[in-house]
Amino acid sequence: MLKIPENKTRKRFRIAQCIFYAILVLLCSMPYIQGATSDGKFFSYSVLDLMSFIGGSANGELGGAFLNYVMYTPILIIIPVVGFFFCLFDRERNMKNIVSLLCCVAGIVSILAIAGVAMSLGAILSILIYLLVSFLTTIAIFARFTKDESEDNKKNIR
Repeated sequence: MLKIPENKTRKRFRIAQCIFYAILVLLCSMPYIQGATSDGKFFSYSVLDLMSFIGGSANGELGGAFLNYVMYTPILIIIPVVGFFFCLFDRERNMKNIVSLLCCVAGIVSILAIAGVAMSLGAILSILIYLLVSFLTTIAIFARFTKDESEDNKKNIR
């Protein structure tokens, strides 16, 4: 891929993407899934809680339908971490934007597949932030084709 030096505009977009991916990782500690058991008790679990059920049993606390998806919950943390590190370290290529769009699509699809209709606040906020990051990424892709005002000013001074 063609390497283009980063200007102020692209740097701001990259930093904003990193911040939103870090927020997505933190949102994994908020309730993602909520519902009620057959005996009328309400439950609410974060991604980290769901990951603690891997390899064990939920002792009837978690609805039986969710036990099938417990093995897939680490993907909800892995996707924003991959997006964060690509945006953090890729300063010259456009690969971070491509990976960021793929992470957004994969994140939304995995949240909808795992949480489904039992989404809680953390899942809804994560979907909204993924949509915001995809919007920022689209703008960042087009920012590669624009010139920065400081570059024009430097050329005029010389």
